[in-house]
Amino acid sequence: MSSENKSLLTKGIGGIGAALLVLNGLIGAGIFALPAKMAAELGAFSPYIFLIFGTLMLAIVWCFGQLAALYQETGGPVVYAQKGFGDAAAFQTGFIYYLARATAIAANMHVLLLYAGYVWPELNAGIGKSFAIIALTTALIVVNIVGLKAAMRSLDTISVLKLLPFVALIAVGYWQLDFSTALTRSSETVVPAFDTISAGALLTLYAFIGFETVVVTSGETSSPKKTIPRALMLTVSGIAIFYFCVQWLYWQTVGPAKPDSAPLIALANMIFGETGALIMTLTAVVSVAGNLLANMISTSRLTFSMARQSLIPGKLGSVLGRVHTAFATPYFSILVLGLFAGAMALSGSFVWLAISSVLARLVVYAVCVVVLMKAQRASLQRASLQSASSQSSLQPITSEKGAYPEDATATPASSVKLIRRLIPFVALAVCAWSIAQSSTNAWLFLLGELVVGALLYFFYFAPSNKESKG
Repeated sequence: MSSENKSLLTKGIGGIGAALLVLNGLIGAGIFALPAKMAAELGAFSPYIFLIFGTLMLAIVWCFGQLAALYQETGGPVVYAQKGFGDAAAFQTGFIYYLARATAIAANMHVLLLYAGYVWPELNAGIGKSFAIIALTTALIVVNIVGLKAAMRSLDTISVLKLLPFVALIAVGYWQLDFSTALTRSSETVVPAFDTISAGALLTLYAFIGFETVVVTSGETSSPKKTIPRALMLTVSGIAIFYFCVQWLYWQTVGPAKPDSAPLIALANMIFGETGALIMTLTAVVSVAGNLLANMISTSRLTFSMARQSLIPGKLGSVLGRVHTAFATPYFSILVLGLFAGAMALSGSFVWLAISSVLARLVVYAVCVVVLMKAQRASLQRASLQSASSQSSLQPITSEKGAYPEDATATPASSVKLIRRLIPFVALAVCAWSIAQSSTNAWLFLLGELVVGALLYFFYFAPSNKESKG
């Protein structure tokens, strides 16, 4: 699958494009509602929680960067699960992850129209909303099908339009602050109780879900071994600092008061007046649009990857694995995703799947971290075998100094190797803690999805796989 996949899809994503996929995968609608929730939970300590738990989240992000360097094919978690646990695990991973991502697209269509409705109320009422969803779905499908470069150019433009108002908000907001008073208040910040921090930490971790968008498009990324790990670590670190700056400004300007409108729109209103509130409202629309586009670019590659790995066999698999001869895009996978997400948005059925969406993605993260652990262990075993083989071919060393080659391993390089081995355990602990906070309903819905996925695989896909491989 690897070589064929690489020859079918073009390398249309560079370093900046990879960073923008991460950025738009993370910054969507959440940032516009998050400040008030964080202020209510943690008060003056709320900005610092982004730095603390953003650092912990980087452990998971680092693991995905390492996996992207190891397996440079389109598909991301589907490829990783297949390499680590085989076809059945890969299918289940792809199935629940696809549902979670498609649900996010459907939900964000509604969020986009909600913010747009502040300016054009007709978009949130009756037939107007239905037409808007159809138009939005059509635009996402067309932009993605006509070429990866066209989609990435659109993402470039959207990213600039969404970042500039944030930069202006932070710059002017900090300039207007009385820093002597603000720093005095910050120095008096009291660390909340652990259970309070846990509630805020969960909100923080949810704000970082979506970074993995870029690994799904590895097969279309130039030099993915270098580009993707760098884009992941630098962009997520930058976004953690960005979240801190926004939250600190919000707390110092608005405080614990609950705003009537979305928190960042209320903040912009305080700093710039009604014009600022309007601009921030439009920024919310653009921000969600960027999240939708990044999600469409990557999620459509999941079914394409599954089809190319024969995880979706038969006619359906052959269709989903097709690449447009002129545009070099998996056009049928894009079309199916757009129609599926659009239908969910029109019907409102995504609400049920949304209950388990975050849990599903956390479970996928955990699976991928375990795959990296297995890959590291296999690498160590190979290195040990090679070392033993090379040692056996050497003449016996009689000197006292040469008799203990392990002494030479006490170097900075060995410390780095130890840290690299420990990071996945930290990542797995973060995943396990986050998963443990999920509601019973979320677990029940995820269990239902897994049962459906298992039935699909074993009663339809598995026999076809055996025939195709026999």
